[in-house]
Amino acid sequence: MPLIHIEYGALASSETMNDNFEYLDDRVTSVANNLVSATTSIYSNISGLSISLSEQINDIESDITDLGDNLSDLRSDFESQNNAPDYLRGVGITLPYTVLADGYVYAGSDGMNYMKYVYVNQKIVHGHCGYSGGYNVYSGSLFRVSTNDVVSADNPTGPYYFYPMKGAEIV
Repeated sequence: MPLIHIEYGALASSETMNDNFEYLDDRVTSVANNLVSATTSIYSNISGLSISLSEQINDIESDITDLGDNLSDLRSDFESQNNAPDYLRGVGITLPYTVLADGYVYAGSDGMNYMKYVYVNQKIVHGHCGYSGGYNVYSGSLFRVSTNDVVSADNPTGPYYFYPMKGAEIV
């Protein structure tokens, strides 16, 4: 039933007054219930959002930890695969030479007038002439070798040097 309008100065029956009060009470109760329902829904949404954000934060933290572990593994792999020659641990060698660790061999010319070929496991890897146009030519090259490779030359006069890779253990 709707609210009954009472004219100013008019006398209203108790029934009309009670009907108006009931109507207003029902409306206030309905609005209060709607507010409680809306508040409950908002709190529920906030709670769900909080749980979702917490899960996402935990996932991100886990991903960051995994990324850190992967970077550490990658750094270790990179350091163990360092292909740079360790010039501080270089040693002079005589040929034939059996390589003790992965690294590099430097084969240089002594400037004499002859052709020199250098071999690794009997395959030519380096060749040069020590004399050109009346001048002694001093040249050389650095080439990679692996553990147990055999380095030899048709003329073993040097200089020859072995440089292990950084971090390599020489057995």
